[in-house]
Amino acid sequence: MIVRILLLAVSILLLSEPPAISKGSAVFHEAVYDPHHITDLPADVRQYIAEICRGKASAAHDFATYSPREKRWRINLEYLQCGGLGEFRRGNQCEDVDFIEAGSHYRLASKAYRACGF
Repeated sequence: MIVRILLLAVSILLLSEPPAISKGSAVFHEAVYDPHHITDLPADVRQYIAEICRGKASAAHDFATYSPREKRWRINLEYLQCGGLGEFRRGNQCEDVDFIEAGSHYRLASKAYRACGF
């Protein structure tokens, strides 16, 4: 009888679910506004940002998006932070600039006010 009880207890322990163990990695939080979001852009785009900022600049992650199909960089000025920046918002619209590839460079293709965000 005792043997049956021990076998039953061992079976229950072996068949029961083990406790959940967290296997996640450490969370890395990048700064919201980071100069690397600008320094990683093509030289022509960086030059434009330097001209409008007239000083040190940083940007949020969504500041610049690249479309490989169109070979176009869209720069969302609402995500740019710098001292010399002029007005870039009109109500619920924000100024965006587009640069398109021209040979080995990028040229300013358009400046427009579009709905803020994506």
